[in-house]
Amino acid sequence: MGFGMEGTEDKIVGQVERVAARFEELTYVEIGVGFGGTLSAIASLLKGSGKRWRAVGIELPNGYSFNRDQTAGAVDRAGLELDFVTPTNGQLARPAWGRVTVYFKDSQSFLTEAWRDPIHLALVDGCHGKPCVILDFLALEAFTPEGAVVMFHDFSAEEYGMSQPHCKEGCDVPGACQELGLTNRKRQGWRQLETFTADKARGGWDMGVFEKAGAG
Repeated sequence: MGFGMEGTEDKIVGQVERVAARFEELTYVEIGVGFGGTLSAIASLLKGSGKRWRAVGIELPNGYSFNRDQTAGAVDRAGLELDFVTPTNGQLARPAWGRVTVYFKDSQSFLTEAWRDPIHLALVDGCHGKPCVILDFLALEAFTPEGAVVMFHDFSAEEYGMSQPHCKEGCDVPGACQELGLTNRKRQGWRQLETFTADKARGGWDMGVFEKAGAG
């Protein structure tokens, strides 16, 4: 898995397998690609499920911590194919099945303007400021069917207020999830499944995991 996932790897694998068993085709969306480790690992798991799958990363071309060459290398080492795409205005995104596609656009504009398909599994791991996390979730939520899962990285209380390149108030993923009504059970149709506790001694950060309710 990618940067900051130390200690949560097995939990992430279990969640991917759980979602894969639920749907006949699988679309994974990752906001914030970084070095591509998590994107390629989850894509490989989806491929191994035997279902029709695609993995989509959303990243700024000069995004914080993003590395195009390392992302391409991670996907190549996983034995997968990769497309880098810069969407044009007004054009709908139609990523190919059986591939990894990274779109260069800010996540909220991309999802609200260019995306129209169901999203079965998502990872919110872009800007960790409360306003951005809230807007990322709201953009994703419009495409989540019953049984879909959304994961929020950097869910650790220890990260509160850490500097973010975009949001001046700093990191506050738990605060965003609370304001959204995800952690206090106020958001209709959603439930918290678990908090994945990371190995912080190895550089990992916790993950909050939420499900669109109604699935068994």
